[in-house]
Amino acid sequence: MTEKKTQTDLGDIADYLKKIHRNQMPNAYKFHNFTYLTSVIKQVNKMAEALGLAAPEKDILLAANWFRYSGMVTQYEEYETESVKLAADYLKKQDWKTSDIDRVKKIILNSTAANKPTDTLEEITQDAGSAYLGKSKFFNNISYLKIELENIQGKKIKDKEWNSIIYKKLSEGQFYTAYANEKYQDQVAAHLTTQQKNLKNSKRDDIRIKTGKEFGRGIDTLYRSTYRTHINLSSIADGKANMMISINTIILSAIITLIGTSITLTGKVSFDHFRFFLPILILLIAVLGSAVFAILSANPKVTSSDVEKKDIVQRTKSVLFFGNFIHMKQDEFVENLGFLKNDEKLLYDNMAVDIYELGQVLSKKYKMIKISYNIFMIGLILCVASFLIILCYSQYTAN
Repeated sequence: MTEKKTQTDLGDIADYLKKIHRNQMPNAYKFHNFTYLTSVIKQVNKMAEALGLAAPEKDILLAANWFRYSGMVTQYEEYETESVKLAADYLKKQDWKTSDIDRVKKIILNSTAANKPTDTLEEITQDAGSAYLGKSKFFNNISYLKIELENIQGKKIKDKEWNSIIYKKLSEGQFYTAYANEKYQDQVAAHLTTQQKNLKNSKRDDIRIKTGKEFGRGIDTLYRSTYRTHINLSSIADGKANMMISINTIILSAIITLIGTSITLTGKVSFDHFRFFLPILILLIAVLGSAVFAILSANPKVTSSDVEKKDIVQRTKSVLFFGNFIHMKQDEFVENLGFLKNDEKLLYDNMAVDIYELGQVLSKKYKMIKISYNIFMIGLILCVASFLIILCYSQYTAN
């Protein structure tokens, strides 16, 4: 049989591939469809014409590009090997020369950006496949690739991840022919600038989602109001403690002054009214105990804890809590704060730990105040009760 290869074969190839794409290509492929394939072929024709390729070379180039994505019918990853098989089987039936079939196979195998082209045909093939990077509707078209990948992977791609993928495609994209460089490079540079902004915004949005700042100023208001509440509660606790200290010290001073004055005037302790010694003793003990716990509550106490960077990262301690950072060296403290500034989520987590530790200090303060008030209340009750009992008993015995 005489080997042949004519231009009419390319029309047959186009019809053959059109049927494959329509009948066998999965519906999940929203980007790598027949429309995209025809746009690639259109770019190949333009570049081949610009470079003045001869008919035989052009036929080989077009055949390779028609078959380059056909392997996706059976597998999405490393589809080139399947594309080569389909191309070889079809072209053999069309009586193509073995040498031409081998060239078609080589062009297909080297059609991905991961491979460096070795001749003009491979350069045109790669440039035609990358031409969409320099189109004005790039961002609209690339959205179909996102849908395609999500369909293949069976999961949603986050905006930050997707913007990183697009940025990588644009920054690593390379054109080999003078035609493609002149026509698309400026537009790719413009897209890259736009994508840098998109990537920056998506990173910011990702941080806002992780920290809760997608709720607007709500998260800032939350932390601000919580800190303000802690300060107010601490002020209230100190006010209550100072009030108890003042009341108890006045009572103590009065009792001690009266007893001291009596001793000074008489030179001895009078036991004429010894029956009222118990209520006075109870009151003395109560006000003393109440004053002690009130003083403990108001007494400034600085906790001490060594904080390392791993504690901050693991959210076990906060560098913002005064009890943790007061024993740090200045440069160490500044370094740790700088570490928080570079990670907004870690900053908010440290603020949360700080609020928790402040709450623990506040809890101890209020427990002391509660004990002080309870001692004072119980002491007054016992004092008055014992006084009334003794008084009633004295009246009863007198009668």
